[in-house]
Amino acid sequence: MGVNVVYGFKRFSAIGLFMLGCAAPVASADLGGMERPLVEEPIAASPEWTFKFTSYGWLPWMSGNSVVRGRSLDVQVDPTQILTHLDWSTLPVWMSYMEARHGPVMLFNDIVYSALSGSTGFAKSVGNPIVGATLGANVSVDYVQATIEFGGAYEVWTGRNPVTPGLTAFDLLAGGRYWHQELNASADLATTVNVGGLTVSGGRVFARSGSVDWVDPFVGGRIRNQVMPGQELVVRGDVGGFGAGSEFSWQVLATYNMQLCTTAGYVIDSYVGYRALSVDYSQGAGNSRYEYNVLQQGPVIGATLHF
Repeated sequence: MGVNVVYGFKRFSAIGLFMLGCAAPVASADLGGMERPLVEEPIAASPEWTFKFTSYGWLPWMSGNSVVRGRSLDVQVDPTQILTHLDWSTLPVWMSYMEARHGPVMLFNDIVYSALSGSTGFAKSVGNPIVGATLGANVSVDYVQATIEFGGAYEVWTGRNPVTPGLTAFDLLAGGRYWHQELNASADLATTVNVGGLTVSGGRVFARSGSVDWVDPFVGGRIRNQVMPGQELVVRGDVGGFGAGSEFSWQVLATYNMQLCTTAGYVIDSYVGYRALSVDYSQGAGNSRYEYNVLQQGPVIGATLHF
């Protein structure tokens, strides 16, 4: 079901090892040689275009419900179930963020792609309230989801505030979030099953969503607060959908960013945080109905290259 679902333990490990390797020279080598020193006010906007690229991992818990071909699925998935069912026969996961900034203006793009195969944890119960029949036991789900976010931000205020030390900046955000989902659920063929809209093969019934796509507009804000030189707390929130794509969606992201080192003249940061994304989408009716109403939330970790 549509979700910013997850990269996997290998991605977490690679990012973690990279950050440890980058941090080592910071502890042992001369920080004075860094091309972008840890200055007192790093939030200040640059008069020229600057760019950053982030590779990150997000490992969420998923909770909610979905409907495929009129059959309802109860979604209660933990990170372990996701990690053990990543589909390595294809690209299992991709997560990245890019931002370009010129003065107070910022353009950004965020990509989350994941593919799961044979997940038995996606559906705790399967039924069809429309016809009062069941699909049977041993439910298995194959799932592909891509979420591509694009938009812009404008820094409307920056300065010192009486609550926290360092500089604080506030940005207004607006953009769109494209969703692509493919969900195939299968179960043992039950004697009471109504096969309307389903496919029967080898003693199993299949509910296939096909390709489901929509775009949610969103608006939001972001606060960036310098905790100390080279360290920053960022909190972002947005709401969207408004019936144009989904009925409603919302997102909250909080990260603690820390400057690690300079490699080949490029500054590298790391961050840890927490992300939550919820969406309520539906289309069709009866045996062609598709719904996705799921909250996904969990830790994020990433590394950012500035250039």
